[in-house]
Amino acid sequence: MTTQTKLVFLGGTCGKNNWRKPLIDKLVSRGVSADCLFNPVVDDWNEAAREAEERAKENASHMLFYIANPYLEGSTLSAYSMVEATMSLYDSMGFDTLPSTIVVFDSTDIEGHSLKAFNQVEKVLRKRFPNAMIFGSLEEATDKLVDLLK
Repeated sequence: MTTQTKLVFLGGTCGKNNWRKPLIDKLVSRGVSADCLFNPVVDDWNEAAREAEERAKENASHMLFYIANPYLEGSTLSAYSMVEATMSLYDSMGFDTLPSTIVVFDSTDIEGHSLKAFNQVEKVLRKRFPNAMIFGSLEEATDKLVDLLK
């Protein structure tokens, strides 16, 4: 891996949840360079976009996974994002050369059994990774990112 000094891969929930743009705007307004933020969401997902995403993951100093409601019909959980975040937490355990992982759990508009599962995933990850950067809001993660990137 060829880690760039500062590059955050903005992974996690997609669908109709457009959390990335407001986060990028907020970070830039607080002095973080937009060049160190990689948004993998594009209008046309093709091979070039997939390759760019893989390069960004390889070069990232930080992997952020925002776990929230994708606002897609029939789905209130971003299951694959939870898997990706978990893999990244395990991959980076004890390795200073790998990107650090930041996970944000946002339970807005998640209800019923899905909320129970969501909360259990957060609880288990916090227990298994007590020193990890796991946040309950995007605002907390934004403050941490500003500290890490400025």
